[in-house]
Amino acid sequence: MAGEIFEEIRQYVGFTAEDAAALAQLREPLRPYLPGIVKQFYEVIDRLPKALQVLTGSGAELGRLREATLNWLIELFSGTYDARYYEERCDIGRAHLRVGMPQHYMFAAMNVLRLALVERIQALQLDDGPGKIAALHRLLDIELAIMNDAYREDFVRRIQEREHAQYQQRLSESEHLASVGQLAASLAHEIKNPLAGISGAIQILGSGLSENHPHKEIIGEALRQIDRLDAAVKDLLVYARPKPPNTKKQSLDAIIERALILLREEPAFRSVRVHCKGLDGEHQVVVDEAQIQQVVSNLLLNAAHACENDGEITCRVRQLPAKIRIIVEDNGKGMPPEVLARVFEPFFTTKARGTGLGLPICKRIVEAHGGTIDIQSVVGKGTRVTVEIPS
Repeated sequence: MAGEIFEEIRQYVGFTAEDAAALAQLREPLRPYLPGIVKQFYEVIDRLPKALQVLTGSGAELGRLREATLNWLIELFSGTYDARYYEERCDIGRAHLRVGMPQHYMFAAMNVLRLALVERIQALQLDDGPGKIAALHRLLDIELAIMNDAYREDFVRRIQEREHAQYQQRLSESEHLASVGQLAASLAHEIKNPLAGISGAIQILGSGLSENHPHKEIIGEALRQIDRLDAAVKDLLVYARPKPPNTKKQSLDAIIERALILLREEPAFRSVRVHCKGLDGEHQVVVDEAQIQQVVSNLLLNAAHACENDGEITCRVRQLPAKIRIIVEDNGKGMPPEVLARVFEPFFTTKARGTGLGLPICKRIVEAHGGTIDIQSVVGKGTRVTVEIPS
């Protein structure tokens, strides 16, 4: 395989047996001058601090490096360019990677040596000097191609490793979510019916109490806590067994307006100002109305919870080519990076009374509609959620 690659490169640059013979003829005339070219090369390196950082080491190490460069130059004019030659050049490219040499330094270094060699050949005034210089250019192009391939191999390897790690992470998350989903569904069904019975019994008890009875407030609080539990159970069921969207053409503006009407009675909305922009009634989408309304309501409610008194929430809608963008932005407390990184993780929440399923459900709904959801947040400045769905 290595031989095939090398032969392909040779053919591509037009390197022939005549070129090999011409370079072999340069071996002895150039040999006395090669140490000086190496010295000149490292003098250039010494003037480049960033390049010099790559080549730092003890005096002995730098001496070995100079000797290796000299041997490389001698091998350029061996006249034999076979599979062994190719493998040695590959090893040089891998050595560049091991010492952390940036790819552009390798190209720059090759150009410095190329110019020095051409200048020396011209000074020797040999027969067919231009032909020999052309052969040298073709060989150095081959050298660059081989060394550059080492960087390509390293890039491919790193991409494969990253993709493998991401695949393993997604697989682990899928397995985890499947287990969580099964457990959530089982718990939700076990809780739902008894909870309904408890709610009914308490309502019956409360109906027999007068309005000024001392236990009336306790009954009301118990019913409110049952409602909280019922909402949590519903979230569990929605997350554990999501329904595919039942889509039809809808007015997105009307969906958002209905969500705002329903949220007016929420305590968190009583101390914030909500500004809507772009709701001109012209934004038509093919969506599941109930699911998208759930997404909008959840995002607006999260924004309200993040705001202090007199906070502001802005909801904007914008038509883009083939999609519609919804932005819900608040000037609340924002989230630190470690919290932001986990907002779509099921059951993760910073709220005292949250289930940690609101945003994961939103993400699942948006993606089921072929859309995307993105969150940006800065501590002390607020949070922006961007949802894009096909129009």
